[in-house]
Amino acid sequence: MAVLVLGFGPWSERTVLATSAAAEASRAAVIALSVEAGSTVVAEMAENFGLSDDEVRIGWCGTPPAASGGGECSFGRGGFVEAVVEVWVPLINTPWGSIGGVWVSRSHVENIDVYRSLG
Repeated sequence: MAVLVLGFGPWSERTVLATSAAAEASRAAVIALSVEAGSTVVAEMAENFGLSDDEVRIGWCGTPPAASGGGECSFGRGGFVEAVVEVWVPLINTPWGSIGGVWVSRSHVENIDVYRSLG
């Protein structure tokens, strides 16, 4: 029971991070018309949470999340940009490191405004 209680905090925190990072990434990509802008937002959010690059993955527009953050989106008028963010959640944290873990995945789809797009 104690392990479940102690594991809930990191799981909850990182689930919220994945949810907000996906929303912010897709919005930044739509505003800048570039997935690189969204990837930068996710990297900054992960750094602010003290996570390394191998603990956060991002995928774009149907491309599965990868450690390097890839994928291409079409930024045509009225289109959609989907960001899928995965965050590593350790199952048990000890003073000597974490034991086990799972990837928490969240996605967000943002509509490209007809007047914002170039294509």
